Amino acid sequence: MNEDSSARTDRIVIDEAVHSIYKELTDGNSSEQVPFSTMKDVFMLAVALGYRQGVRHKAPSSSKVTIRKDVFKEHDLLLLKAIAIATTGDVAVLMKQDEVLTIAEEYAQAGIHEVKAELLDQAVRPLWNLVAMTQQHS
Repeated sequence: MNEDSSARTDRIVIDEAVHSIYKELTDGNSSEQVPFSTMKDVFMLAVALGYRQGVRHKAPSSSKVTIRKDVFKEHDLLLLKAIAIATTGDVAVLMKQDEVLTIAEEYAQAGIHEVKAELLDQAVRPLWNLVAMTQQHS
């Protein structure tokens, strides 16, 4: 692991250009308008949707917002690790925390646009769009 990558292993990076989507889904008082309590939860949905699409996008190297890794629960990290194994086809990826996080960030960068399309760009309130989305894909 090089110096640059090990310095960021306690942070999840999101592109500042999509940060407003995270904020729109977490800031506010109405649970129907704001179905997530943390940006971490939006990130996890974005990762899952990006993985489901099989699409990864690198975030630009400039303009980043970070989420501390310590806000992720053990089950969140297990899911990110499982996705990394499925993506690489190699359990050795678990020895490279940087790579696990990068894979998750890239899926989230792609998936956040589907989150926006499914939850924010529809006529109904985001919470009900989330419910409808989960029912469609179950």
